[in-house]
Amino acid sequence: MSVRPVFLAALVALVAGAAAAQPVRLEATVVDAETGAPLAGATAQVAGQEGGASADRDGRLSLALPAPPDTVVVRFVGYATAQVVVTADEAAAARAEGAGRQDANRQDANPRGGAVRRTIRLSPAPFVLGEVTVTDEPPGERLWRRLLARRQSLAARLGQYGAEAYGRLLLTRDGPTDVRPFPFALTETLSNLSWGRGGGLREEVVARRRLPEGGPFEWARMNPVPDLYFEDALALDGRSIPSITRPDALRYYAFRLGETVEADGRRYLDLAVIPRRGGLVAGRVRVVDTLLVIAEADLRLDAARTAAPVDALDASYRWRYEPADAGGALGDSAWLPRRFEREGAVTVRVPGTRVPTVRFQQTSVLDLVLPGAPGEAADLRRRYRSPRGVYTGAGVYRAGRRALPLDSLEVAVDTSDRVRRSTLAELLRPQEGIGFGGIFAGVSRLLGAGFDVEGDDDG
Repeated sequence: MSVRPVFLAALVALVAGAAAAQPVRLEATVVDAETGAPLAGATAQVAGQEGGASADRDGRLSLALPAPPDTVVVRFVGYATAQVVVTADEAAAARAEGAGRQDANRQDANPRGGAVRRTIRLSPAPFVLGEVTVTDEPPGERLWRRLLARRQSLAARLGQYGAEAYGRLLLTRDGPTDVRPFPFALTETLSNLSWGRGGGLREEVVARRRLPEGGPFEWARMNPVPDLYFEDALALDGRSIPSITRPDALRYYAFRLGETVEADGRRYLDLAVIPRRGGLVAGRVRVVDTLLVIAEADLRLDAARTAAPVDALDASYRWRYEPADAGGALGDSAWLPRRFEREGAVTVRVPGTRVPTVRFQQTSVLDLVLPGAPGEAADLRRRYRSPRGVYTGAGVYRAGRRALPLDSLEVAVDTSDRVRRSTLAELLRPQEGIGFGGIFAGVSRLLGAGFDVEGDDDG
């Protein structure tokens, strides 16, 4: 038996192991996000590890990374902390680059391995002494003013965009007699969306499938997809709410700068959204630092004030944005909505009693069409689905279901014979097999007597 193949295999394994064992470093320059000035003395530390590195007079530092993927925490007094994520793929590319340099210069007796290079921008944070804030304006609100200016400029340059959307809404009953939440209604829609500067975002439903058949539940129907970035007012569960991106948003909301996160080669800034009065939204928004566009947002509606017959409403909303290649000078600086999620619960009081609490869960996924700036765009309508009435049956929703698979509760509704042969009012009655008295008997009588819980479709 020849030992040469065994020797070659061992040599290959040894070389591969040596390459994998090469050290990887983060070589970073830490600067002020607003002025670009180097931050001498800024510190960097791998999360969960002891030790670290500090920046020199030019803001440069070098930090060993033990086992990427690693999260590096960067701090400087008076600035918001940043978190920089170095992925395993970035580390592998750095090792390969380091190995190439070593092969080119074999006299290097102390190979340095590979380096992942970043510029880390830290944003100033306010000093709070008791109730006194030692800055002219909180950094979060200064940042938001820049975002509002950027939004105006981007809207003028973008001009218009269109999208096709698949939406799904699940309703579950959660009344006092329900052992567990009972899913009783499912709606699917295909929509055309078009946004134009000055005209807002419009949605046209071209196909709809609803179980059980009939109208929507009056107080928890499918919500049109709102654009959080370009709209001045948000239509949320029958309310018109001042948007966090309207030109005078700082009259309605305060913004506080939070964590800084780096991922996928981009830097994101998290901000807390704080309403200045009731009846607005509150939560968190994530901004793409250099582009000043929204990447995602999680907001909750302040619904302390409800109008009869709604007795209580709790609703939260999530937006996810992605870059859309607009071509030309805009490039990928236009981030447009890709996903909208809405969930919550509503309790309705009818004369003499209450309808069981209804929980809703809506998800809409968008397939974007970005025609371009004015003067360059084709007719938007040619990009859309055909007009209403072309699509029938469940087959037209297959593409949407592939993008957004049904969960177990949705499957239960979709395959339920009871749901198919019932009305909404019948499905809102208390569970069968339970003795009813008092208010439960009232619910049964009201719904059984034809109390109308169905609304009309808007379009």
